[in-house]
Amino acid sequence: MMKISFTFLLFSVAFSQLNAQSVETIRVKGEKAADFFETSQYKFPTFTRGKVYLKDGEVASARLNFDYFANAVKYIDEKGDTVLIGNAADVKYISTSTDTFFYDNMYFEWVATSFRARLAARRTLKLVQTDRVGAYGISSPTQNIVTQGLLLGATNYRLDANEEYVFTRETTYYISDLKGKFMEANKKNIGKLFPKKDIEQFIKGNKLNVNKEADLMDVFVFANSK
Repeated sequence: MMKISFTFLLFSVAFSQLNAQSVETIRVKGEKAADFFETSQYKFPTFTRGKVYLKDGEVASARLNFDYFANAVKYIDEKGDTVLIGNAADVKYISTSTDTFFYDNMYFEWVATSFRARLAARRTLKLVQTDRVGAYGISSPTQNIVTQGLLLGATNYRLDANEEYVFTRETTYYISDLKGKFMEANKKNIGKLFPKKDIEQFIKGNKLNVNKEADLMDVFVFANSK
């Protein structure tokens, strides 16, 4: 992974929650944006040893990492290059010593598993806007959008100190039975998987928010209880 010598600094962070999704908006000072990529692009600080389990039963071992900007798993090949796993549709799941990633048309990070269901999250990080900082520190949108690829790949690119880069970090939670496809982990879908449990009443009675992982875990434990 390419090293970049900028100092990391966040300008501001805001949160919002829509449906089963939490969205964090992050503003980064222009000259600090490259370092934000450096520290936020991957799940693990360094590529870690893991195994790729394919649907045909084959297993491959490699040094892996999850790229939140590419929404994909990458590995270090025999030449030392960072390579995207190209046959994602053939992947059943990927495991490291601490984490598991499922593939069901897209990647999901493991959160919890019971004897009946799996709980997972899809986390993404995107560059959505570039703002120009004018007089008195007031920001306004600009058409000069610097792409994620440019920030990720060019160490010598001089980023404008008078611009701010706006990123969103989105987390959406999903649930499935042990063999089925992942569905958004909302009250309706959790209720479908656990029809004998009054999921809606439990959420309402305990004032829980299924967009928050801790609250969703409480619902998941209740749903799986005897």
